[in-house]
Parts: sequence; structure tokens; C-alpha cells
Amino acid sequence: MIKNIVFDFGAVLLPINESLTWKALQELGATEELKAQTTHFRDYETGKLSTKKFIENTRPFFFRKKIFADDLTTAWNAMLYHPLEDEKVNFLKKLRRKGYRLFLLSNTNEMHIRSIRETAGPFLYKRFTEQFEKIYYSYDVGMRKPDSKLFRKVLSDHGLKVEETFFIDDKEENIQAAEKLGMKTWCFNPAEDDILKLAFHLK
Repeated sequence: MIKNIVFDFGAVLLPINESLTWKALQELGATEELKAQTTHFRDYETGKLSTKKFIENTRPFFFRKKIFADDLTTAWNAMLYHPLEDEKVNFLKKLRRKGYRLFLLSNTNEMHIRSIRETAGPFLYKRFTEQFEKIYYSYDVGMRKPDSKLFRKVLSDHGLKVEETFFIDDKEENIQAAEKLGMKTWCFNPAEDDILKLAFHLK
């Protein structure tokens, strides 16, 4: 019987389009070399780089000599084209009322969360975060999916039984990592799936 639900954030509870960020960065003059800086991006996503340092280290990968921090921030957040919705918050609230323990586990970074919070406004963002027993943002905890240590941390922090825990994510590698630990999963396809129909997957 499922008692605990662990949600991914982007694509599952919040529509995103990563291609919009790359397009915006290209319009600022980003070189193709920027795409290859995976370690740089992961360091920011796991909190090894501050936002200030991340922006500073990103600037050399542009044709233009001067890239303003505000312009780079706007481009970086371009993928967040859709705001948080009351409907999703109310859906999470109903799950809590049914007795499910809810958790949020997201590979994300400070700039994205700051943008989401500012766009939603303090009231809606607070209502959203209050639906979760605990929120795990990768840049806060210093780990990112699909690291098994991160999944084990969520389970151990709250005494969750793996066979009672359901994990939802749009990335196959993250799903596979959760399944190896024994979690039940849903590999969410944002082009076809609707999180509001979660009940069909919990049976």
C-alpha cells in the first residue's frame, strides 16, 4: 500500500521547456562550447557554486565581451514559461487530506527557485511548499538525482518504507535509480501525462 509520494518539480508539477533557455542564451551570444559545460552546471545545481560565481564562470562562453548578470539570469530562467497553478496546489492538498505523506525532490538551482517564488508570489509559493513534509532541492542538499545516496537520505530522514513509497519523475535515469531501491514509480511524460490523474497509477 502506497503511503508516501515523492514528486519531481519541473515537468511534473511545473511545466518547463529547457529549449527556451538555450534559445535565450544563444540570443545573448552563447557559444556551442557552453552546452558542453556539464560539470559547471552540475556544480551550480549541487550548491558547489554560488549564483554570483556561476554567472561569473558562465560569461566567458559568449561571443559578446560584456554580458550583464540580469540578462543572463533572464535567459537562464526562460524555461520557466509557466507559473505555479492553484489547481496543482489544491491537488496536493487533497492528497495530504487523504493521508499521503508528500515530499518534493528536485534537481534545481537557486536562480530557478527564486524565479518560481517571485512569479508565484509569496502566498501561493508558501501554500505550495506547505503541502510537503519536506522539500529537497539539490542545491540545498549538495546532491542530485540519480545519486542513490539522495534517495536513501529521503527514505532514512523520515523512516519511509521503500515498498510504501511512490516516486514520480520525467527522467528515465532517475526512475531507474528509484526502482533499484525498490520504490514504485511513474516515469512522467509531460507531453502526454497529467499529474492530476495520479490516482490511476497508485492502484
